[in-house]
Amino acid sequence: MTGKRAANGGPPPAKQSRMDFDEDDNPSQFEEELALLDEIEAEGRGSGSETMDTYAPGPDVESTDFNAKWLRPPLPSLDPKKDSVAFQQLELDYYIGTHLQGMPGATKGPTPIVRMSGVTMEGNSVMAHIHGFTPYFFVPAQPGFKREDCERFKNALETVVKKDLRSNREGIVDAILAVDYVMRESIYGYHGNRKVPFLKITVALPRLIAPAKRMLEQGFVCPGYSQFGFQSYESNIDFEIRFMADTDVVGCNWIELPPGKYYVRPSSQHSGQTSSSSSSLSMVSRCQLEVDISWEDFISHPAEGEWSKVAPFRILSFDIECAGRRGIFPEPNTDPVIQIANMVIRQGDSDPFIRNVFTLKSCAPVVGSKVLSYDTEFELLQ
Repeated sequence: MTGKRAANGGPPPAKQSRMDFDEDDNPSQFEEELALLDEIEAEGRGSGSETMDTYAPGPDVESTDFNAKWLRPPLPSLDPKKDSVAFQQLELDYYIGTHLQGMPGATKGPTPIVRMSGVTMEGNSVMAHIHGFTPYFFVPAQPGFKREDCERFKNALETVVKKDLRSNREGIVDAILAVDYVMRESIYGYHGNRKVPFLKITVALPRLIAPAKRMLEQGFVCPGYSQFGFQSYESNIDFEIRFMADTDVVGCNWIELPPGKYYVRPSSQHSGQTSSSSSSLSMVSRCQLEVDISWEDFISHPAEGEWSKVAPFRILSFDIECAGRRGIFPEPNTDPVIQIANMVIRQGDSDPFIRNVFTLKSCAPVVGSKVLSYDTEFELLQ
């Protein structure tokens, strides 16, 4: 064996151990891509191709305090009398406000206002305050009830509901706004497709449906009629769902505000508008455009054809790390947050345009991300 090895020029080379492979000498494809992003970003800053004037901030935000990548495109010139506004709504809720002159609904006391937020196809953020839609429910009309007695029924119900209220912190003036005589058909049981008289009871606030329903179910006396226990219909539907059903709004569909039907809330970005097209209310969000409109005037487009497109809305992905204890789920009063990693991407883009990491105390550089370190947990979360 020794002779053969010598004849072949010496001993065979030893097998390379896996431990001899140094991963640091061969960065992964992911690390290479992140490093390339850093180089491209540095070149862009050096050439001055991206300036702060290219973007416009929300209200009360100074451009110099923010990286231009965070800011949305500038709001285009808008004439509410001639231009329509179309946006893809992403969120819908409501709040209790006051009546806006020229809008439908209760003119005295508090009123629910639907708030709809979304993004235009150009990437501008929009908030629409929708006025005039009021909550309601149904009860079958008492046998022998006459249409002309609806006002009497309304006044009697108003009295008992107000007496039942434990507090009137909202300053309710009229609890019951209307009682209408309508023909409807119950879906419970079989009725031979026959419609019967119902009373549609409209209240001032969503929270007033519960006491009104309770007063009617336990036995209510309308002047001129005997005591009667009413069964309520559609009294457990959330106010937002009722609004969406009645206006044909579905999740993430497109909303159009026709010209001449909406009022722009004034800000420094569109201060040149005339008073006839401006709302008397101020902006309450960081959206670029805030408008007020009646619930009867906006257009809800079904997600078909042209309106099946998707706006470039932003998607935030984040991960929170805590200094936890072994075997115990982190508790906010004991285990501090030590890191929050964030990534923001625009719908339709292939790569995120924001990468950053918030850390407690110092942290080594992270390739492709901006590291923001804070001395206390309070500063990190703030």
